[in-house]
Amino acid sequence: MRRLTRRRFIAGLAAGAAGAALGGCEKSGETAKEAPRIRRYAALGDTGIEVSDVIFGAGALHNPAIVRDRAVIITKQGFSRRHPADTQTIARTLERSLRRLQTDYVDGLFIHSMDTMEALRNDDVMESFIRFKEQGKVRFTGFSTHNERTCLAECVKPRYDSVVDAVMFRYNHMEGRPFEPMVAAMRRKGIGTIAMKTLAGGKQGGLREFVGKARSYEQAAIGWVLANRHIDCAVMSMDTFSLVDDFVAASGMKLERDDLSLLHKYRDAVDSTYCRVTCNVCESACPHGVAISDVMRCEMYYRDYGHEKKALATYAALPAEVKPAACRSCAGDCAGACPHKLPVRDRLLAADGFLTA
Repeated sequence: MRRLTRRRFIAGLAAGAAGAALGGCEKSGETAKEAPRIRRYAALGDTGIEVSDVIFGAGALHNPAIVRDRAVIITKQGFSRRHPADTQTIARTLERSLRRLQTDYVDGLFIHSMDTMEALRNDDVMESFIRFKEQGKVRFTGFSTHNERTCLAECVKPRYDSVVDAVMFRYNHMEGRPFEPMVAAMRRKGIGTIAMKTLAGGKQGGLREFVGKARSYEQAAIGWVLANRHIDCAVMSMDTFSLVDDFVAASGMKLERDDLSLLHKYRDAVDSTYCRVTCNVCESACPHGVAISDVMRCEMYYRDYGHEKKALATYAALPAEVKPAACRSCAGDCAGACPHKLPVRDRLLAADGFLTA
């Protein structure tokens, strides 16, 4: 199989493959700059692939020059009513990705944003993933999820052994604790563990007290994630060189008492505004079946991450019946159910206003 070079991969990004996610950078004898630099590498589960502990998320990438010389590449496929999970569609989508990336294989192929295990129970998906690996077009397979409570617990079952090699899931200092037993079980199975949404909402940009620290909030938050020995790596969206420097500086760092103090300070500052979208408690109180966590995640992309296009596209893809139109005439039981006392109904209606193109 052909190794990707910087020239070939950057050409692929320039041709329109910026939506692909980079799974990490392979070690190279050439170092453009001594610091900051990757200081720790780890095996990604039992995939046979070694990745840096801080890896590159390309979801918001606009400048291909930010990508390093050599990369392990993970790309994703999303299934919906418009894009059913059948062998022909799956194969066409992968071939299109390979052409755009100008390569004959990718390291990882994930199902994007899987809410239940239904997609992996689909015979066409399982058959396709197994065949791609046999053909050498994909080295490992798995999924990303925003429903950790269901998917992390289920994916370790033997029926998924042939298709779940690695998983990307939300894990941060404000929401990660409930999933730690599941993450440990995944690692015991040899499943690679990739943490995302590590910055707990990413609200630090609007908080003056988190600007100009010797070690940034971002570095402390990444360090907290990587302190869990069952986490192989943390994926960070990087669209500027300064973000690369800030995030990479967290590689191999030892979490100190001052870092924990900073994380506690952040938690106290955002406690009344941060929606812990992994909790889902308010959704059980909604009589209309509104996808509250999905809407609030889109709000986070838009307001906190500054990823407006991604927020609008993700929101547009939600079925109309799970959007908050019904909230206008609802008493708002969701707000009463929220353990963090957030004005859920008002937030949903406001989000629908600025996310509706």
